[in-house]
Amino acid sequence: MPNIEKQIADSIASVNGLRVTKLGLRFDRVVVGLIGNLRTYVEQVNLNERAVLLAITAPIKLPAKTEHELKRQIKALLDSGILGQDRRITIFQNKVCLRIVERSSKQAINFVGLAHNPGSDVEMLLKLAAQWLIDDAWAD
Repeated sequence: MPNIEKQIADSIASVNGLRVTKLGLRFDRVVVGLIGNLRTYVEQVNLNERAVLLAITAPIKLPAKTEHELKRQIKALLDSGILGQDRRITIFQNKVCLRIVERSSKQAINFVGLAHNPGSDVEMLLKLAAQWLIDDAWAD
């Protein structure tokens, strides 16, 4: 089965003339499992043309505990209804940035999770992901 997280990252990078490796993204087994589980969680929520963006530093040392806390943080952010503002937290030594954004009505994706190396430009990653979600030309 193709890795949806890698496909999303490839799409975001290619549209901007970049390579995924240049963005400092990671796709190891733990990252793919964590992001996939969070995607499943978010997909169960009716987001009404909104999407959740997540950027997290890798490596992820405590994936189960991190997943549990991230679900709690995502729920709190969704309950707040605040769009476009970052929630920056540290969970078990992993720096996390969460953001809710508007997405195109044609865009089927409502969660983008990006695991990255420490030192990557988180603002740029989230900006590229948000732009990808709202631009109809890039909608899946």
